[in-house]
Amino acid sequence: MYGRVYSGKVCGISGNLISVETDISPGLPGICMVGYLASSVKEAGERVKTALKNCGVDIPSRRVTINLYPANIRKEGTNYDLAIAVSIMLSMGALDVNIDPSDTLILGELSLDGRVHPVNGVLPIVHYAAANGIQKVILPIENMKEASFVSEIQIIGVGSLYDAADAVRYISDVKSIGNRIIELSDGKVSEVEIRKDERPSVIKNDLSDIIGQDYMKRGLIVAVAGMHHLLLSGAAGAGKSMTAKSIPYIMPELSLDEKIEVTKIYSVAGYLRDNDSIIEERPFRSPHSSVTETAFIGGGHYPKPGEVTLANRGVLFLDEFPEFKRSVIEALRQPMEDRCVTVSRQSESITYPANFMLVAARNNCPCGAYPDLTVCHCKPSEIDRYRNKISHPIMDRIDISIEVKPVEKDKLIERKKGITTLEARNIISDAMARQRKRYEGTEYKFNSEVPQNKISEYMGLKTGTENMLISYMKEHNLSVRSYFKIIRLARTVADVNDHDDITEDDIYEAIFYKNNYKEDGCL
Repeated sequence: MYGRVYSGKVCGISGNLISVETDISPGLPGICMVGYLASSVKEAGERVKTALKNCGVDIPSRRVTINLYPANIRKEGTNYDLAIAVSIMLSMGALDVNIDPSDTLILGELSLDGRVHPVNGVLPIVHYAAANGIQKVILPIENMKEASFVSEIQIIGVGSLYDAADAVRYISDVKSIGNRIIELSDGKVSEVEIRKDERPSVIKNDLSDIIGQDYMKRGLIVAVAGMHHLLLSGAAGAGKSMTAKSIPYIMPELSLDEKIEVTKIYSVAGYLRDNDSIIEERPFRSPHSSVTETAFIGGGHYPKPGEVTLANRGVLFLDEFPEFKRSVIEALRQPMEDRCVTVSRQSESITYPANFMLVAARNNCPCGAYPDLTVCHCKPSEIDRYRNKISHPIMDRIDISIEVKPVEKDKLIERKKGITTLEARNIISDAMARQRKRYEGTEYKFNSEVPQNKISEYMGLKTGTENMLISYMKEHNLSVRSYFKIIRLARTVADVNDHDDITEDDIYEAIFYKNNYKEDGCL
């Protein structure tokens, strides 16, 4: 006899449908699984066989052939356990139903006693399935909240193999369950209402808590308004890390599409918190300097997103920037430029999004005291070696470089409050509104995302302003990349200043931010 159901797998941060086919025929008893399977999937045969036996379903002493189609796509993970078990039960007639395999998706891992455990990557799989005609999904109860964000599909949560069998019978008897979310447990059907999380933003690091540093805060506002890469340089204790940790509270809210994209990434990586349905806040990733290149960029034997992808649509904060391995720092070149990263393996090539805002912080010397020569005793060769860990191509890709100077002692006594996080957020929101209007109907959201061939269309300079910029480029021998980055940055400065056209003052401010690292003696 023959049985078939659908399961799914993750491809990057998207999904794919996998057809699970089972045939039971005369022959030497045993389970044969085919379809380009990783060892974790091959082991599912024994897991499923034992789970079925412990739930009172004995597989007949015949040859059981299980095929996971398409056979040219490698399958790994434990997503397929529950689908394989249901397919076997359908094939041997243990489920007296007429289930439509083109209508239902089944996901879940099985334990030996028949319990169903949650799996990673549910959101991208369910999202893909709904877009390709799947109307119902049977999955672990723990994954229901995550899947509930896809409103186009009907969700049934189960806790055991018994519940899964009841779910198959239920959807076979009930032609349509509408848009309801149903939980099946111990044979009981109950409708579940899943509420979306509402997380109020609690400001832990207010900009007004940072004493002085007014021009640094100004540069921070410009960087966030256009999602420009930012480097903070200065002596230890000047407030670089504290400033970086205040960024999440002044960043714009995620759009609906961005929320889905970020949640897909965290679902695939297995980093969704308990009972999360969707991520509402922009990511803030701060890996330690000991991070490996694979953990940073992504990949591995079974490819997973790295830190640059986990920071997608948010902030990647690299504290003590020169302390990272040279290979890790240089690996930033492609994602900073292309806003994606491609991981190639012999069997497949996966592209992950990496549209992050880089915020890096570094001292000016190994001891962190320079330029205070009364404290700093680093040799010139040591300082040069330390600073040269950041190559020119990486520095060229950074839009804003700010020298953070130690706060004057008198200002510590004054305790004068500067701009608050709420005030900065309002300025950024107004600048963002300008960008939304400018790029309406395009794929761009921020000035920093506009490619070079579209610069003249969206950020054209007046003749006098452009001649001034070209003269400055020739005088300081700037690269073509720097030219376009200055224009993008000047457009953001103009948005913050509420200017329709980019003025010469906007260009000068952008030049100051872009080339400040050359003025502070750091390179």
